[in-house]
Amino acid sequence: MTDFRPEVAEFKQFSAPYIKDDASVSKTMTHMLVGLMPSLVLSGILFGGEALMLTGFCILTSMLWEWLFCFVTKKRSSTEDLSAAVTGMIFAFMLPSNFPFWWAAVGTFMAIVVFKQLFGGLGRNILNPAVASRLVCWFLFRSEFSKYLEPVVNSPDESCVGELSLMSGVDTYGDMFLGRVCGGLGEVSVIALLTGAFYLLSMRVISLYEPVAFLGTVYIFSAVAGKDGVYQILAGGTMLAAFFLCSDSVTTPITALGKVIFGILAGGLTCVFRFFAGMHQESMLIAILICNVLTIVIDRVTETRPDK
Repeated sequence: MTDFRPEVAEFKQFSAPYIKDDASVSKTMTHMLVGLMPSLVLSGILFGGEALMLTGFCILTSMLWEWLFCFVTKKRSSTEDLSAAVTGMIFAFMLPSNFPFWWAAVGTFMAIVVFKQLFGGLGRNILNPAVASRLVCWFLFRSEFSKYLEPVVNSPDESCVGELSLMSGVDTYGDMFLGRVCGGLGEVSVIALLTGAFYLLSMRVISLYEPVAFLGTVYIFSAVAGKDGVYQILAGGTMLAAFFLCSDSVTTPITALGKVIFGILAGGLTCVFRFFAGMHQESMLIAILICNVLTIVIDRVTETRPDK
């Protein structure tokens, strides 16, 4: 948003996200939390109270790290804008329901301190903090991502061993819609994610540009590669990526054309990593981070200029 002061005739350019008033960020983040709530409720039903405790722990530690960082650096506390809570919740959604709490604390520390605050705070971070920290946790604690507990509505105490089982093609469309599959505690149910996405769209918090471009590219690329496009969209946290990761207002392009380009690139790279690099869940995370880095280039190429 450009701040024009007639008395000094000076323009000041601020970084994204561009807001209209001081309360806009907290309002937007509140909407995000509401949009994530259907997945949270269903994760509690599918995986039990441990999933709810892990999500709450990630939210609380994210806000704690943000408060501590602001306290140590003598910056104004930004916990009230709820952006840290949203980051913690999304991060938790990409974890197995039995993920160790102290390792989750390491992840939220990386998300808030390293990938957000050290870049300058909200609006200046280049990478999506939740995505970047989830990928770091995969490298640091890879063994914990090799076993995902089955939803309790299926068969408690059983587990899915290995990442290949998460996208092996044995799950039915109905299972993936309802969340009766292995995966991150908040990414397994398509119907819950779509419910939250519909709310965010109705509140105009997110747009359809990135999700449609992302999902459309995944479907077309999969069909060309001889894969089941519908399955690729429903599995592996693709829906979470489309509506909640690719739609981040800070780390994605500003223009409509830029958003479409971002979605196409992210979807294409996701399929490349899935089909030709032997990567599955982490494929979309790497793809999104690459596109985050390219956002400034996409914005520059697609920016509009007034006619002279």
